[in-house]
Amino acid sequence: MSSKKVLLVDDDPNVLKGYERRLRKLFEIETALCSEEALTAVNFLGPFAVIVSDMNMPRQNGIELLKRFLRESPESVRIMLTGNADQQTATDAINEGRVFRFLNKPCDTERLAVAIADGLEYHRLIVAERELLEQTVHGSISMLTEILSVTNPSAFGRATRIRRIVKELIKFAKLEQPWECEMAAMLSEVGCVTVPAEVLEKAQRGDPLSGHEVVLLSGRYHLAHDLIRQIPRLENVAEIVAWQDDSKSSEVNLDEIPLAAHLLKIAREYDVRMQNDVGPSIALDQIAHQSGSYHPTAINALRQLVDKQPEYEAREAVLAQLEVGWVFSEDVKTTEGILLVKAGQEITSSLLLRLQSNAHSMSIVEPQNVLVPIEEFAKEELVAAF
Repeated sequence: MSSKKVLLVDDDPNVLKGYERRLRKLFEIETALCSEEALTAVNFLGPFAVIVSDMNMPRQNGIELLKRFLRESPESVRIMLTGNADQQTATDAINEGRVFRFLNKPCDTERLAVAIADGLEYHRLIVAERELLEQTVHGSISMLTEILSVTNPSAFGRATRIRRIVKELIKFAKLEQPWECEMAAMLSEVGCVTVPAEVLEKAQRGDPLSGHEVVLLSGRYHLAHDLIRQIPRLENVAEIVAWQDDSKSSEVNLDEIPLAAHLLKIAREYDVRMQNDVGPSIALDQIAHQSGSYHPTAINALRQLVDKQPEYEAREAVLAQLEVGWVFSEDVKTTEGILLVKAGQEITSSLLLRLQSNAHSMSIVEPQNVLVPIEEFAKEELVAAF
């Protein structure tokens, strides 16, 4: 994100021209005369570090517009200009629009420039904190998932499949903190380090379980919760995973469970059905008939996902041909029958590196059956054309 990118929104073109003329040497300025122009700018010219909006906009007041900005560009720092100097307007702007600063009109350029500069500094801190969090957490997550991939490939494959489903559900559900749900999906199976792969597969097929196996499975989300909550800033992620325990979620009303937890749970249920060769539409119908178990938004998100299933082309490929983003359609095993990768798992850079490294010490069955996104074929055909 540009460190000085600023959007000015006002329905008076003369005011905008005046501000732009005086501020363009200090900041990278874009302007908008109405809410529609402003939202278009946010979506196509953004992201913006700071957004300055007038309170009295046609068709949509400034507070409503700032609330839209909060949803569309949450990291942008919001500043409001208004000729209404009443306390209620200020309160609404701060509480509903989450404004950083509230300025009364007329506002001279110098005062606005100071407010924008302060907003840019605040934005820098927001971005720095997010980047630090991402870098700090990434190492911990990589360690946990790598351990799972080695100790229980079946559970790791399930986690990557669920994460792929959740990533799409999040888009349709418009979750406020999407990264938390996606991370919870990737880490939801780390509690399976104590569960044998054959027990997981029995549960997925719906086979009868012994009392000991039931105990092992029932404790996996509690263990995952305890591991995840030790990582800084992942408390919410740990809670999302904890809600996957049916004994916990069955004790409360549907609305008391976070939407992210509903999305993860519905993704898990959908994955189980897909792995048991239930078609997408039938899987959706089965889950939808359990509407009392899921938030309506989660069911609607799944319905949209099924309607927009990504298209794949099946092909065979040897290890040297595999690419990140492809999906294994069959288990990857050694010639001795040792399971390395579960069918349905997306190929990541770390997984590809691990397979290539193992190829030097063990014989891997080749070729592998994979699913390649249709757009990948389009790219290959385009390259071949030249």
